[in-house]
Amino acid sequence: MKNFLGAISLWLGAIAPMTLAAQDPQPHPAHLPTIEELTIVSAGSRMPGLIYVADGPGPHPTVVMLHGIPGNEKNLDIAQELRRQGFNTVFFHYRGAWGAEGDYSVLTLTDDAAAVVDYLRAPANAGRLRIDTHKISLLGHSLGGYTALAAGNRIESLSCVGAMAPVNMGLWQMGLAVEDKNSLRLLEYADTLFMLNNFNGAALLAQLRAGSLRELDTRGFGPGLKGKSVLLVVGEADPVTPAATMTLPVAKAYEDVPGLKVEAHVIPGDHSFSQSRLQLTGLLLEWLNRDCR
Repeated sequence: MKNFLGAISLWLGAIAPMTLAAQDPQPHPAHLPTIEELTIVSAGSRMPGLIYVADGPGPHPTVVMLHGIPGNEKNLDIAQELRRQGFNTVFFHYRGAWGAEGDYSVLTLTDDAAAVVDYLRAPANAGRLRIDTHKISLLGHSLGGYTALAAGNRIESLSCVGAMAPVNMGLWQMGLAVEDKNSLRLLEYADTLFMLNNFNGAALLAQLRAGSLRELDTRGFGPGLKGKSVLLVVGEADPVTPAATMTLPVAKAYEDVPGLKVEAHVIPGDHSFSQSRLQLTGLLLEWLNRDCR
């Protein structure tokens, strides 16, 4: 095993190499960049989404963006930049979130992500939306980071899986079992999330108790991610998903899995990378351009 610390970039105050577009691409006359609203069905419930289609005839590598709980931070600045660089980007709301049909549950997020990938791979949709079905990647933030890793653990033939400030729901489950004060505050927060249908602190507690540690603990997803490129990135000052407990132990566990390519970075910023958005985007682009297209 190689030295783990040597695999982690601690970019605290350093400037990440930038690959951001200097200008909008010259549009292809017959295949302009566009946006299309999507309706994607998961377990009989309709989920609203959209796709930013990249310029040119394609087919284009495509990145599915997975938001956290409840989804206030959508990372659409990143989505737009990825499109400028030739990636289609997809954004959607899970069942029960922000008007999507059905009830919200942290245990069905992975199923919803899989339904989106199936939709994009359907030949009629892939052709219309200029999607390279062999180059689909997941990129999630916070609880969406958990979802990216969990879905990547089970969906075959994905190119890449990226997790920004990823939650480890296994730690949530274990913390609530011993009534850790930080975990109990999570239940109080869930009580405020009126935009999530039939969801509150009691529902979250019941869902976490019903889930198995094997399906919740991101440290165990490595074997299912083999053959994919995995990127983990977290803010140095993140109080929600601290690097020391929720990100770096996952990176270490994945590094021990043969055939799994993983890199992890700690950069300045909070849970939403408020002070390092350009640095974050540049880091993502370097990874996507290198491994995912």
